[in-house]
Amino acid sequence: MQCIIPAWLIVADSYMNELNKNTCRLGILGSAAIVSRAVLDVISHIPQVEVVAIANRTRSKALHLAQRYSIPHVLHSLEEVLEHPHVDAVYIALSNDLHMEWVLRALEAGKHVLVEKPAGLGKEDAQQLASALKQSPSLVFMEGIITAHHPWQAALKAIVHSGQYGLLNRTETRISIPALKSHRDNYRSVRLKGGGCFNDLGCYWLQWIQHLVGLKGSRASAFSNFDGPDGCDWTFNAKLRYGNGFEASVLTSFELPYKAMHTLYFERATVVVPNFFKPLTGFYSLKIRLNDSNPQTYLKQFEPMNYYVNQLQAFANRCLHPDVRQAEGHLSVERMIWHQTIMEYAQQHATMNRETGNEGSHF
Repeated sequence: MQCIIPAWLIVADSYMNELNKNTCRLGILGSAAIVSRAVLDVISHIPQVEVVAIANRTRSKALHLAQRYSIPHVLHSLEEVLEHPHVDAVYIALSNDLHMEWVLRALEAGKHVLVEKPAGLGKEDAQQLASALKQSPSLVFMEGIITAHHPWQAALKAIVHSGQYGLLNRTETRISIPALKSHRDNYRSVRLKGGGCFNDLGCYWLQWIQHLVGLKGSRASAFSNFDGPDGCDWTFNAKLRYGNGFEASVLTSFELPYKAMHTLYFERATVVVPNFFKPLTGFYSLKIRLNDSNPQTYLKQFEPMNYYVNQLQAFANRCLHPDVRQAEGHLSVERMIWHQTIMEYAQQHATMNRETGNEGSHF
């Protein structure tokens, strides 16, 4: 017996297929506080993204977010999100130690991936990611380093390449965000879960330096007392030295007063990006200044932007338009390898200092 499909059903199905081509249907893995800020509070600005499902190991948290933000499907497990036929992409917001496991599972399931930073912990994770991306060349992978999607990075690179202030001799970065309640009951204070300030904040510095001058050809040094909870690093210094004499240094901390600033020392000027984390909390303008300039003057001012809107928009564009997809995975792989190299250097020197009774930085 021949099955005749009604014309209205064919039209409806065609309409839905066309709609799906213009909509990135997102599933969320995890219900951490970052989920609201990074996706649910900003999604109204990105009509191409629709959150269709969420799951969390503590189901009550997922139910709360689903009710608050009208998410249609609360699934019983993280696996079910990956199996859901109406999920095109996933946003992974689990603890640092679980990121790579679920990145690999999502790619294997054929889903595009936006994962919170850091994407993974160490060289083994980097190798696994490189292999998975090679096997899934049509899928989008993006690590959630929100500052990467703001034009201040390209503007600084243009200033460096212009030579208008001479050669760039060194950069200094400070990223210090005091730990709320010492990050109690938080993966940031658990060493085996990827805790510590450099895992949490150092990736922003590495991504920026990678974009500005690259990471190849440099030598790393680092120092920390690892005196935070569970032996985590609560303040961490790192430096990259290049063969041409250029140096890039960073101080990250969970105990020093808040500050987020890049300083670039040229031959004839010092350029700063003050409070570059400001667009993290809403739509704010950023400025690039000369360090000795009048506070009312600036080299470049950007219109108010929100980092999370920029990031989610960039992710949606790449998921929906294969012609604009960019192979960012290899950049994350390179950063993960450098991150572990820097961390190992600091750990080795901290061990040596304890064994010799020498309490001081050789940084």
